[in-house]
Amino acid sequence: MMSQGNSKFVFFMGSCLLGLLVCFGCNSNSGSMDGASDQEHEHFPAHWPESIFRASQRIDGILAEPGATSVGATSAGLKTGAPTLSSVAELADLVGWLPILAADSDLGREDFSRIDAWSAQWTEPLRKHALGSGALAGNGTLEGFGQVDGLREMAEGLSEICRIEQARIDELQKRYAE
Repeated sequence: MMSQGNSKFVFFMGSCLLGLLVCFGCNSNSGSMDGASDQEHEHFPAHWPESIFRASQRIDGILAEPGATSVGATSAGLKTGAPTLSSVAELADLVGWLPILAADSDLGREDFSRIDAWSAQWTEPLRKHALGSGALAGNGTLEGFGQVDGLREMAEGLSEICRIEQARIDELQKRYAE
């Protein structure tokens, strides 16, 4: 049989243990998703787009830069505003991230498959070009890439997918707002 002194000691030790668990085991950030979310996204580069829509817009922007022309263009005026090496590297990143961004959207299987195929087709050649290695090495701009027309077709297809998806989302929002 336990004496009254022993039960007070057990109660005291249990209370201390519970107090330690509360103090050290349950700080304000450990259960918060905000802290985990901040840490989770720290490794993303500054040009990580928030959605497939933003990625499409940025890809269009890079391809619209004056120097993003096909190989035959030699006008000095076109070369002065050419996409820089960093924008070509950014383009390679964006194209590589398209399947991840598409997976975070509500795109259908067919659209996702097209986007995934484009990413597989273009990511490696763009990275090699941005690094200046391999057969596609150029002057650090898309002018030396030689496949800009195909890349533009991909960007146009992506823009069309995004336009249709945005129209679908707008219609759903309109319908549920009524």
